[in-house]
Order: sequence, then structure tokens, then C-alpha cells
Amino acid sequence: MDFSEVVRERRAVKKYHPRHAISDAELKAIFELVALAPSSFNLQHARFVVVREPARKAELRKAAFDQEQVETASAAIVVVGKLTAHRDAPRLYADAPPEVRQRMLLMIESFYAADQRLRRDEAVRSAALAAMTLMYAACDAGYATGPMIGFDPLAVGRLIDLDDEHIPVMLVVIGKQSGDLRPRPYRLPVTEVVKLESFAGPGLT
Repeated sequence: MDFSEVVRERRAVKKYHPRHAISDAELKAIFELVALAPSSFNLQHARFVVVREPARKAELRKAAFDQEQVETASAAIVVVGKLTAHRDAPRLYADAPPEVRQRMLLMIESFYAADQRLRRDEAVRSAALAAMTLMYAACDAGYATGPMIGFDPLAVGRLIDLDDEHIPVMLVVIGKQSGDLRPRPYRLPVTEVVKLESFAGPGLT
């Protein structure tokens, strides 16, 4: 599948074949692509918890307001953002030339250290970019996915043993689609969502 096919093929799926299992090897192939997703300063804020065990999926379903796809999909993936990713910079820049490393570490520290809101915003932004990459990579591998924001973050955090340095950003279920999809919902035209030079400028036609 070329990229334009992946984008057109990907849909938010809610109905899955409950008996289909996704293997570690399949997950690894997908996540090796996800690891290439962009992040601010290459801090790689995104983490993922893959839930496949039936009992744990049942508990996660409760925390997701009883949405059945959490349990019927092959796996439910909790997309997590790391709030303290800036502290990983020394390791991430360990192989950079010394002058580059020093400059980047100072920049990252000054940018993030005193701004708790920015750290949270960036954890969510970078995790969301990784989640989109996950959905495209899964589609290319023949899997359907569905992003979910309907869940109790505290309950999900307790279930997957999250610490205070991480927050659940969204769930992404993955599996084999069951049944036909409805037609794709209406999309706003490009001319309405893309403006040239200014938000008040002309639409792209």
C-alpha cells in the first residue's frame, strides 16, 4: 500500500473479530515504525502499554465507559505521554558532538524545566503524533484501529500502573475489522480548512 492508500483506507473502527490474536512479532514491526514519529527536541515523549489479556481488557473496558471494542479488539493500546521527557536529554544526545550536546541540553532545560503546563502540552502533542503514526502503520500492516478518548484517566492509570511522571493520552484499539463500515462521514472541504497567508486569507482552491 502506498501512503495515499493508507490514509484513505484508515478508518476509526469499532467492530472487531474477537478471536483474532495479534502477535508480538506483528506488534514489534508496527512499533518499529511508530518509534520514528516526530517529537519536540527528539525527546520521544510517547510510551505505549499493550493490553491483550482478556481479564485485563475487561477491566480496561470498565474504565473506558463499557465500550465493547476495548474487549473485542485484538489489543487495546494505552498511549502514554511522559511529563518529564526533558530529563532524558543527556542520554538522547550522548552521541552528539560535544558543542551540539551542550547547546541542546541548555536549550531543553531552559525551555521545559520551569514550565509545567508546557511539559504536559508537549507530552500530549508528541504522544498524539505517535498515535497517528501507530494507526497508519497498523493500517499498512493490514490491521484496523480506533482512537478513543472516552475513558477515566485515573482508572486507566491505576490499571496499567502509571506513575506520576506519565499521563494516559488516548486509547487505540487494534484488530481485524468485523463487518462493513458506514460510508466515511462528511469532511470539510480543503478550501474551508486551509487558508493562505493569514487565518482571514483566501481558502486553498
